[in-house]
Amino acid sequence: MQRYVQHEFLKVSHFTTTEWQHPLHNHNHFELIFIHEGSGFHCLSGIRHPYTEKSIFLLAPADYHSFEITTPTTFTFIKFTNVYVTQVGHLPEEHRWNRHIDELLICSRRQQFPVLKSAADADKTDALIRLLVAEWQETKNETSETIFFLLQTVTSILRRNVHEPLETVVKQDEKLTAMLHYIHQHIYETELVRQEHLSALFGLSKRHLGAFFREHTGVALRDYINRYKLHIIENRLKYSSLSLKEISQELGFTDLSHFNKFFRSYHQTNPSAYRNK
Repeated sequence: MQRYVQHEFLKVSHFTTTEWQHPLHNHNHFELIFIHEGSGFHCLSGIRHPYTEKSIFLLAPADYHSFEITTPTTFTFIKFTNVYVTQVGHLPEEHRWNRHIDELLICSRRQQFPVLKSAADADKTDALIRLLVAEWQETKNETSETIFFLLQTVTSILRRNVHEPLETVVKQDEKLTAMLHYIHQHIYETELVRQEHLSALFGLSKRHLGAFFREHTGVALRDYINRYKLHIIENRLKYSSLSLKEISQELGFTDLSHFNKFFRSYHQTNPSAYRNK
């Protein structure tokens, strides 16, 4: 099965299509999918769900899916990593919004989506997501607080449409998902994302860890970590006023020379020139 890897904290796509272009796949991120118009079937983790306008689905990284489109369908895909709320919303790990996401993920695993039982809530969600899409198309800023709070409002509406009491902790039953989450959470602590530490933590030899990661993601472990770190650096250069020294220290580089060398290996330019551009 193909696995789509996303290094960005957030991506939003909005489109209309008559034919689904992607193979059966899963991801390293979460996806909230809203269907504005159209009908067909969503094949989600082995279950074939019919969908109509204003259907909504929430997928965890371990979920795999594809669509069978019957009539022209307008989609919005909101893709975000597990650390989106801490990096963009600046919320602590224990914040209740994290628990709300956990609840909705458990609900999706129990095959209760789409959950918008109220027509009024479906209309509100449609309007909120269209606002979110407009903000994204205008700014392309994945650290936008406006987008974050619109998404937070959408998840709040979803929760009140779920009536079954739910646990507040999602058990990670897939080693790769747990590994990706750990890397995302500890990317600023260099020692904790070294292969030796990950190998001991997840009970695999260094050789087997590397082979396992490449087999399931299609990229080497070190390359994944470096590219994820690079994306954080790019965000800091674009959207923050932090100095190069502060960014370098935040990401665990020993000095500015090492930081510049790392950045140039991917962009063929130095961080200062990238920021000015």
